[in-house]
Amino acid sequence: MQRIRIKYKKGAELRFIGHLDLVRLWERAIRRTELPIAYTEGFNVRQRLSFGPPLSLGLTSECEYIDLHFERWTSPETAAKELCRALPKGIDISEVKGLFSAIPSIADAVKSAVYQAEADDAEAALEEIKTILASKEIIVQRKDKKKDIRPMIKELAVKDGKVSIMVECSNSGSLKAGEIRGLFKRTALKDLKRVLLY
Repeated sequence: MQRIRIKYKKGAELRFIGHLDLVRLWERAIRRTELPIAYTEGFNVRQRLSFGPPLSLGLTSECEYIDLHFERWTSPETAAKELCRALPKGIDISEVKGLFSAIPSIADAVKSAVYQAEADDAEAALEEIKTILASKEIIVQRKDKKKDIRPMIKELAVKDGKVSIMVECSNSGSLKAGEIRGLFKRTALKDLKRVLLY
């Protein structure tokens, strides 16, 4: 069995497509190709796909990932070419490569994410960042419990008029888009997007 990892961009056309709908979108696109996709065994047979961490609704991204498992060898270039014809506008494949079986899954490999947003007032944003980074704790409400998200914020800065924030993004948790925006009380963040996954 072969595994291929695809890096793709999720554009504004699909920013309000949730993660489960995105999974179904990929499944439908793959069925429209002749790629030898592998399937799971058991009662509920599904295509063998593995996705990166879900993206919050309303965001765009330059760095989403998906692993495809094939029953027989297929060149990454052929896979990308066929998928590009089948995928809708708003998904653009930027990189594709074959993986050794020992390479960790996307979910296990990713530990951090970087988001960027336009700040309507860069100077005010810089002052707010100083306050955020000096905070010992930042408490948010998540359903029926409160959580301190300060340890999840790894880096926070203003670069070229854009706010850039690196946060924890792993199986143990991540910051939501609303929580990132909520860090700023006096500065509006526009066009928030995910730009890197580590």
